[in-house]
Amino acid sequence: MSFSITAALAALLFGCAGWGGALLGARLCADRVPYDDGPDPIAFARWPFAAIGACIGLALAARGETPVHLGMLLAVTLALAGGAAADLLCGALPDVLTVGPLALVLGAGAASHDWAPALGAAFVAIPFAAAALLSRGRGMGWGDVKLAALGGALLGAAGATLAFILAALAAYVIARRTAALRRPIAFGPYLAASIAASLAVVRTI
Repeated sequence: MSFSITAALAALLFGCAGWGGALLGARLCADRVPYDDGPDPIAFARWPFAAIGACIGLALAARGETPVHLGMLLAVTLALAGGAAADLLCGALPDVLTVGPLALVLGAGAASHDWAPALGAAFVAIPFAAAALLSRGRGMGWGDVKLAALGGALLGAAGATLAFILAALAAYVIARRTAALRRPIAFGPYLAASIAASLAVVRTI
């Protein structure tokens, strides 16, 4: 199969994953009432999720990822889009969109006797879990902890740490510019976006 066909197919599949993930996140929030002390719901269009997914697919195809790795990252992209959408709409990250892909990545690593994903997930999750404990789930939610663990499993400790520092800076700047600095913000979309961007530019575990 020529590269142009592979790239077009990858862009289509990952674009569909972005669109489908946004739709899934919205469906999972359909019957959920946002927390009184949580972030305000934010409406969104699904096409940016599809566009970002397509870009990720193109980047992965250009990097020559194996079909098996592409399949795993396709599922991860669906989950990242869904998690971001759900957090925007109802201020929550459903376990199926965090624990599910985390188990997939850790399982793939264990099957090949590669424990780097598990170590990366643990290294990144520990400080996030400490923040969730200290804030009693208000400043940092447990869904964020699970999403951060997924980032650590995929990107490694160093890659995830850099990605999440950039995510925190972006969240601060946007909150400051939108006068939302004193209100709770949904941090999940920033985490998901930083992981997605990293998938496109660095080779994952």
